[in-house]
Amino acid sequence: MSLLPMLMREIKLNLRGKMWSLLAALLMTALSFVVFDVFLVVTHNLGRMLQREREAIGIEAFLGEDVDEATARRTADTITRIEGVRSVYYVSPVEAEATFRSELPGQENLLDLLGDRYQLPASLQISLNEDSREPEDVERIARTVTGMDGFIDVVYGERYLSELSGTMGALKRLDLFVGLVLVVSISLLVANTVRMAVFRRVLTVRILSIIGAPGWYLQLPFLVEGFLMGFIGSAAGLVFTAVASAILRPSIPHEFLPGEMVTGVMILGSLIGVAGSWTGLRAAIPGHWKR
Repeated sequence: MSLLPMLMREIKLNLRGKMWSLLAALLMTALSFVVFDVFLVVTHNLGRMLQREREAIGIEAFLGEDVDEATARRTADTITRIEGVRSVYYVSPVEAEATFRSELPGQENLLDLLGDRYQLPASLQISLNEDSREPEDVERIARTVTGMDGFIDVVYGERYLSELSGTMGALKRLDLFVGLVLVVSISLLVANTVRMAVFRRVLTVRILSIIGAPGWYLQLPFLVEGFLMGFIGSAAGLVFTAVASAILRPSIPHEFLPGEMVTGVMILGSLIGVAGSWTGLRAAIPGHWKR
């Protein structure tokens, strides 16, 4: 008998008489993945928001009144050669005032109160390479710029930058923790389901083992059952989450999981199902699976 018909026959025998318990296990698996998927959607969107903030990280160095534009531009060329710096943009006092008035509408009177003799300082806005936005890299570049002549202040949001990096790290650790909890809980669920299936067919399994059936012949149907349970459960969880995401998107703008994360969730579900089946087989009839 070829492998595929044999496999299908054994799977049908395993499923016979336990459809309701299997559906209950699938439902529990899907609900577990719904919780996990919702958490992934939330952390994914928070991560995107934090990433946008991280991409905006830069340094602004304010110039003294005695620094003319030509000198400032020569200094900008020097800063451009610092490792990690992507570009440097010169902001004149006139442009700084125009930016202030456009970004803070209703606060123009603050400048008017200072009189015509006051002007905002010119500055150099320093953009950083993507791989140079960690707190230690930004601090290194800021120290280098601070040591140059002509600057009265160098700002880069030291406290905010550290908190941003800490928040992004915490989100990654949370994802890992929730993933581990999911792996353990679903593995135990699948293991228990497969163990009960083996118990139902314990006599058949023992007879086949006694007459010399290889271990893989006995294990494969149960492993495939666990694989399908994990795969279908993870897919169903994604569908439920996607529907809820579509319903909520008009009132709560957000993005659903990208394709690579969806694929990863389904692969994770399949692997958890196989691992749970393997554990259930070992627990059901120890010593009969070594051949």
